[in-house]
Amino acid sequence: MTTAEMEKLSERLSKLGMTLEGDRLRRAAAIVLAHGSDASEISDMALLSICVEAYRHPEKETLKIV
Repeated sequence: MTTAEMEKLSERLSKLGMTLEGDRLRRAAAIVLAHGSDASEISDMALLSICVEAYRHPEKETLKIV
């Protein structure tokens, strides 16, 4: 994910009330990529679920959410 895409993801997450930075933002981005979608194509609910996963389990491998 490019820096611009990370910034867009961060902005979208902020609008949803989820402020992620650093490793947690990178982890959320990795989960989005593992999902096989562009962050703009993921529903708000799915994106919130991704954020929770990134926040709660930073040490786990990236999971694919279906």
